[in-house]
Amino acid sequence: MTLSASPPASPGPPAFGPIAPLATARVLTRLAWARTGSPALIAGIAALMLVPMLFALVFASRGILSGDPVAFLANRYDQLIGGLATPLIALLLGTSAFSAETDDGTLLYLVTTTTPRWWIVAVRVLFASALTGVLSALAVWGTGVIAAGTSDPEGITTAYTVAVFYGGVTYAALFTALALLTRRALLSGLVYVLFWEGTLSTTFPALHFLSVRAWMQAVAHSLTEAAGDAVGAAVGPSAPYALVASVVLVLVTVYIGGRRLHRPRIARVGT
Repeated sequence: MTLSASPPASPGPPAFGPIAPLATARVLTRLAWARTGSPALIAGIAALMLVPMLFALVFASRGILSGDPVAFLANRYDQLIGGLATPLIALLLGTSAFSAETDDGTLLYLVTTTTPRWWIVAVRVLFASALTGVLSALAVWGTGVIAAGTSDPEGITTAYTVAVFYGGVTYAALFTALALLTRRALLSGLVYVLFWEGTLSTTFPALHFLSVRAWMQAVAHSLTEAAGDAVGAAVGPSAPYALVASVVLVLVTVYIGGRRLHRPRIARVGT
């Protein structure tokens, strides 16, 4: 009796294992760092961090003639770090990775893998947020130590360390969203920082409710009364409002970014 050979099994579709979120996050973080760790960008960020420290060095060199360190630190933290360093660092970190990956085709490769699009955006927001928050907090801490030593009068340094870390997270989410929605994210971010927050928000107090800098000031003011002189505006958002608005902004960025990467015309992503 002869046995008929059974036909070979037809090859099925390739089996993909479950996505490992932490492993994927490490890969995406390394890619983001490779796109943002250029010497020019590092030099620019370092300059933004050193400017308030140089002001603090001049203040400390005058000794008792310098005046009240609390007023000095509150204004420097608000103007040079909260109003300049934090948003610009977030702008550079939030827009550079996606724009560079669009130019060299890496983003097209990423969206064709099995990695969820929303997870790609979430990791990028986390990368830019954490780095911006840490660098801004280091600028605050270094400025405070130079100007007032380790005494931290009235808790002003601690309050602004928390506030600028919060601001770094919020700004990074905002500018990452701009990088996904427009090819002119860098220009749009500068317009927001310099025109919306620098001009319109100071002219029309009602716009403070749509200003990340005002949210950051509200967080600082909730932690120490010494920040009141820096905040200046009598009408503005409260700290709970600022925290809720930041959470909403991050969630909207991740959602819109994930939807944006599902569209085929990703060549429009960038600066």
